[in-house]
Amino acid sequence: MRWAVAAAVGAAVAVAACSSSKGSTSAATTTSAAGPSTTTVNALAAAEAATAKAEQGTYTNVDPTPRPAVKGKHIIIISSGQANISNLEPVMGAEEAAKAIGWQVEVYDAKLNPANDSPLIRQAIAAHADGIILDAIDCDQAQQALEEAKAANIAIVPIYAFDCDDTEAGDEPTGLFSANINYNGVDLDTFTEAYGAAQAQYIIAASHNTAKIIATQTPGFTVLYYTLKGFTDAIQASGGSKVLDTLQISQADLLSGQLPSMIESELLRFPQATWIKSAYTYITTLGIGPALQGKAGSIDVMGGEGFEPELDLIRSGIVTAVNAVSSEWTGWAAVDTMNSVFRHEPPAASGIGWQIADKAHIPATGPLNPTVDFKAEYMKAWGLA
Repeated sequence: MRWAVAAAVGAAVAVAACSSSKGSTSAATTTSAAGPSTTTVNALAAAEAATAKAEQGTYTNVDPTPRPAVKGKHIIIISSGQANISNLEPVMGAEEAAKAIGWQVEVYDAKLNPANDSPLIRQAIAAHADGIILDAIDCDQAQQALEEAKAANIAIVPIYAFDCDDTEAGDEPTGLFSANINYNGVDLDTFTEAYGAAQAQYIIAASHNTAKIIATQTPGFTVLYYTLKGFTDAIQASGGSKVLDTLQISQADLLSGQLPSMIESELLRFPQATWIKSAYTYITTLGIGPALQGKAGSIDVMGGEGFEPELDLIRSGIVTAVNAVSSEWTGWAAVDTMNSVFRHEPPAASGIGWQIADKAHIPATGPLNPTVDFKAEYMKAWGLA
């Protein structure tokens, strides 16, 4: 069941929120002669309160219920593109977890080309895999091949991907995935909408609800559809901040070398913009960062998942904040979900959350790690520690 964004904010561990100790350096205050509206004032107050919570992190512990590791399994992880750090990190996490649980594991790389998805699934079938983990490959992108995998009794678990029965990923009567990661009792669509709303709340708070935003998006990924929906719904509801435009960036654009010039052109089209919202880390590091080199502080930037290269851009003043989520943890959760499928049990709650972070909330060097030792908790649940 899909919840509204407002409900998701409360249900997903009170996470759809963000604020900042850093105000927007470029946003102008806009008020009418009568002053700001009640809607605008209330939205700002709500964003500031929610941010204070999100900056503390919304992670919880992994469900400790014992679920001993099933032995002797062979799984294949199919990445939509290992050149993209947003794919690389969860795939590496899943590969590490699969080895830790004692399984044979291989990684196939679709190289940011959706035409490779189905052939790689069929390659996994031919390799007699017991399970396939799909990273950022929606069911409708390879439906026939996934039907063949299901017919071969291969378990299918997604990372940041949606089944064919989702309204935005096929809208079929039934799905093909064996199970989905348990985001603490909510579905991935709810989780990602709330994640996007949290990014919006940070911007509302930091700009005093006056932000004029250029968003970025890569079509073809349902997870990004829901993230952007949560973001734009929250911005629209603020009564003050506005999304000026959404720049569409294809996977081919990521490989073209033209992304910085695309960002620069967008900034020329919308000189009144005070914020850029990155769809994910790879767009930040490949496009936004290079486009803003030498222009730190000229515009605020909401980054993506908060991998270390984005944190370095915060340290240099180019990126303002990120909504950090541990994709490594997500990879471990995918393996735990696969183990539950093999055990014929529902997936246990993963504990995955996020943390809004700006320069005041990151370490001086290195990554921003979650406060939960999820690896140790999974190993204990699997009976391996």
